[in-house]
Amino acid sequence: MLGVYVHIPFCLRKCGYCDFHSTAAAPPVIEAYLQALANEIEFWARQTAGELCSTLYIGGGTPTILTPGQLDRILTKLAAAFNFEPGFEFTVEANPGTLTPEKAQALAQAGANRISLGAQAFDDGLLQKIGRAHTVGQIHESVGLIRKAGIDNINLDLIEGLPGQSLDQWQAALAQAVQLKPSHFSCYSLILEENTPFYQAYQEGELTLPPEEETAAMFAYTQEYLPQQGYCQYEISNYAKPGREARHNLIYWQTYSYLGLGSGAHGYYRQIRYSSTEDLGRYIRSWRKHEPAYASWEPVTADQAMDEMMFLGLRLVKGVNLNSFYQRFQCSVHEVYGAEVDRLAARGLIEEREGFLRLTKLGRSLGNLVFSAFVRPPLRS
Repeated sequence: MLGVYVHIPFCLRKCGYCDFHSTAAAPPVIEAYLQALANEIEFWARQTAGELCSTLYIGGGTPTILTPGQLDRILTKLAAAFNFEPGFEFTVEANPGTLTPEKAQALAQAGANRISLGAQAFDDGLLQKIGRAHTVGQIHESVGLIRKAGIDNINLDLIEGLPGQSLDQWQAALAQAVQLKPSHFSCYSLILEENTPFYQAYQEGELTLPPEEETAAMFAYTQEYLPQQGYCQYEISNYAKPGREARHNLIYWQTYSYLGLGSGAHGYYRQIRYSSTEDLGRYIRSWRKHEPAYASWEPVTADQAMDEMMFLGLRLVKGVNLNSFYQRFQCSVHEVYGAEVDRLAARGLIEEREGFLRLTKLGRSLGNLVFSAFVRPPLRS
């Protein structure tokens, strides 16, 4: 399986919690970026000629900040440049308030069949507090526009543990979100990343977050409520109607190959892990000359690949396929991680079921503790 990810690093404004590569930019910069991106698309299309691609994901930033013409141009070029399998998943991220009828139609006409909408909260006060540029009403409006354009596979992003958020507010948000009948939910806990305004405010005592017990209760409630509404939990933070799991994200969690195109994008292709520069000026100048603009480029060792297959695969409710691990590395999980598996199983955090090693319900609530057990320090020469 090969996925294609494309980064559009532009937003109306930066949210206080966001550490993704994104920025506000003037129209000439956006246009120059898209021209450079077109050159990078052509470069990778040549590298992967003949290979079958399973998914296409346009993220950001806010891809829907582009004009309808820009969206149509770049999405059409992508769909034509790569050899996508029939019925491939084509996702575009969108933010309420930036989606118009014309943009929704442009997405549909270019072949997009899945939209990931950054709702984040269903409370106007919370949305304002976290710096979002939309209202609850615009979430409803955007879902309507997407469906009117003929796209029925919709994901809603929600964040739990926001400043001042209570368990009651989270429960109300989920209830409102379910009424919109999306096909998928991504429910993430707020993480304070360094170099963000939220992190700085928290360090200075100017930002108050819900107690840990309250956030844990939100996580537990989500695991109970969404399955009751017909959404199966298939990954720690992700829930889907049957058959609507995010195929592109499954490529990441199952450690298949994916291309990363655009400034700040990361890729994993032919056992090479790479990232592109976040310096927009350098990115544009380099690709204007048809030259890659990498920030990093390194081979992935067999040990690193094993570790990644374990800690990413364990995010899935189904877990790590033990036979797939053996087929890939010609050794068993127990040969490599026997002591860690035994220790975590004794604590009730993981279990082996029907050929898979997976987290228990308790393990899902302590996921980072489990994942860290499968990250081995590099060997020193």
